[in-house]
Amino acid sequence: GNPCNTCAICRGALDGSLMDILEMDAASNNSVDNIRRLCDEIVFMPSQARYKVYIIDEVHMLSAGAFNALLKTLEEPPQHAVFILATTEPHRIPATILSRCQRYEFRRIPVDSMVAHLKKIAEQDQIGITPDALQTVAALADGALRDAISILDQARGAFEAPITHDQILSLVGVVRDQFLQQVAEVLLSGNIAELLQLVDQLVMAGRDLARFVTDLAQHFRNLLVCQLDGGENLLVRVNTKARAEMEVLASQTDANQLIGWIRDLSALLADLRWAADGRTALEIGLIRLMDVRPVRVPNLPERQSDAVKPAIQREKQPEPEPPAAKTPPPAEDEPPLPEPPPDSDEPEEPAEPEPVPPAEAPELDLEAIWQQTLDRLQASGQMTLYLFGRPARPQLCDQTLQLIFSSEEAIHYQEVSQAGAVKTIREIVQQISGREWQVKPVLARQDEQVACPADGPADWVHKIRQTAQKLGIPVHMEDA
Repeated sequence: GNPCNTCAICRGALDGSLMDILEMDAASNNSVDNIRRLCDEIVFMPSQARYKVYIIDEVHMLSAGAFNALLKTLEEPPQHAVFILATTEPHRIPATILSRCQRYEFRRIPVDSMVAHLKKIAEQDQIGITPDALQTVAALADGALRDAISILDQARGAFEAPITHDQILSLVGVVRDQFLQQVAEVLLSGNIAELLQLVDQLVMAGRDLARFVTDLAQHFRNLLVCQLDGGENLLVRVNTKARAEMEVLASQTDANQLIGWIRDLSALLADLRWAADGRTALEIGLIRLMDVRPVRVPNLPERQSDAVKPAIQREKQPEPEPPAAKTPPPAEDEPPLPEPPPDSDEPEEPAEPEPVPPAEAPELDLEAIWQQTLDRLQASGQMTLYLFGRPARPQLCDQTLQLIFSSEEAIHYQEVSQAGAVKTIREIVQQISGREWQVKPVLARQDEQVACPADGPADWVHKIRQTAQKLGIPVHMEDA
């Protein structure tokens, strides 16, 4: 039953003077020796109460040996002993322990009940706080009254009365609702410049980027709820003014877009944990939420075929010109069949000076291929390889695409030089260019210009084999 709080045992339990209630923090006492000492003391009878109660808080922090030492006592406990194992992560407790316990699930405290209790505490302790701030404290506590009281106590020591909603958010490091609303509006408008300015404000304010991504996803969730017909303030706990602004913004988008943004933000949150530069990863992730992508190299084609085939198209254009020049008088005499056979010998002449040198990937086309490779890495979610590969300067030496890094970019060079990274980049480059290029990261020394190595015997053999394959001539290599 419920305690009376008037008898000697209840009063001793409240003020902590009752010796029959023992509490142990498993986070700091998780060894086998601590559990063995507890099991040795359990044989003693209670001094005042009927039972001797052992409360083990954060029991999931016990080591495997400590759980094994406790198992025998849990199987056959004395009649006067009661164990209370408290934890927030029951999945981390071994099944042998769970099977010997009677499990009670404590539900989260509703926000309305928590606000009423916090209001009573504020009145008793004479804490000046606005109703919106109390609502914010209850929402941030996520159903845990202890956390809510802790936030309220910190706010009392940090701010003067009356404590406001924005002060509570700044205390726990959460971005203000107005800022989240601005970011959502910029994402809808597609203004990348303004988005980068907002990210700069976020970074300069010292906010946690991962927490910001979580709050932004929660804001999009609130926008999604605002789109529901007949939605009330039960699911979106904001003030009337903020809800009106959210409803206006929600009317400018649809549910599919909001769901897609929430999904992409979840992926971005995972990338931020492993990204070396959190700000860059955040900026790229937010830009990807838009349909607009910035182009690093101006006046360059974005399609794969435009980046690789301009020289080939120029080669094919001169072919129809020779027959037109050799038959100038009648322009309509080209269709007859007798003329092409005698001219079939002559087209071999223009075929000989095929403009092969221009087809060896000019610098602009090479930069475009590398830019498309980076875009492909970004689109496939390989943010680590994308971020480390951005400083690379591409250079084509024969059939090898060298990725040149400066001496100050040694870390980037080490990451890109890994076997898996080189294989991934080579496959993407070959898909984009349509050529069997090899990929080789190169670390240049300070003020050093990396030049292509001189052609050796191996290079000539490679060229001969490549030419034979183009002409369909079988070639077999034999050792001399």
